[in-house]
Amino acid sequence: ENNSLKNPASKAYSQVFAPHHGWAIRKSVAAGMYLLPTKTQLLNKLDEDETSAKVQMQSYINSGGSVVKYLDRLFISRELGIDW
Repeated sequence: ENNSLKNPASKAYSQVFAPHHGWAIRKSVAAGMYLLPTKTQLLNKLDEDETSAKVQMQSYINSGGSVVKYLDRLFISRELGIDW
């Protein structure tokens, strides 16, 4: 159970995307959650281990703020808005 990615992925989906999707899409996503690999399988497929994955994730988190700011400026400069 601790190795499953289904629960965290389901929680993230329900908080972020589910409110914007209709019933059919929500049910399809829920069914697809059963096809997710375990954490061990994912790390093996990515050729990572716990330690190296943490380094990669920290790098991603550290750069995320800059990417979001860039995208905000891009959307504003093209008058696309950022409230969607």
